[in-house]
Amino acid sequence: MSSLFYWATKSEQDNAWHPVPGQNPTKYVSNLPTLIKRQDLEAACVDIAPFVAGAGALAYVRQLNDFGFTASANIFKNPKTLMAMHRAVLVVTPIVLLCQATGVEYRKFIPRWSQERERGRDEEMVRKQVDFGMLAGVASWTLRIYALRHGRAYWAPIDVVMGGALTDVMHREYVRAHEF
Repeated sequence: MSSLFYWATKSEQDNAWHPVPGQNPTKYVSNLPTLIKRQDLEAACVDIAPFVAGAGALAYVRQLNDFGFTASANIFKNPKTLMAMHRAVLVVTPIVLLCQATGVEYRKFIPRWSQERERGRDEEMVRKQVDFGMLAGVASWTLRIYALRHGRAYWAPIDVVMGGALTDVMHREYVRAHEF
């Protein structure tokens, strides 16, 4: 590993990832501003997830000495880990959407790369999978806010982001396992 961003030295094909920002096949209304037309929620959802998982993992590792005493090892009952993940969503989401709107190439700073089989995935099918995951995340977020609240307010859309990203990962693994 020659630098912190070693994956940025890979070729464009090595960093290929779906869904590609701006390649949404949905036709936009022509009177929308260009900044809004460039924003791609499915691609943003997939791009935000590694930062959220990284923030949660860092907060979790920082508490290793406290497990069993003052901190819960269950990430869903650990307030510091959940708060780090919620903050990451609230900080990274506007940055990613702003980068998409202005046309800045930000994906070279995301630590991932694809294989040949993943590059051949159908863009529309991937977008449908991510949309389904995001809708499942909205349902989960709504359920947690109103039905399972128990004194906690979940104010960040972490369920939406992670739901979309997890369905993308599951679709990648399905394609990898069945070798399309």
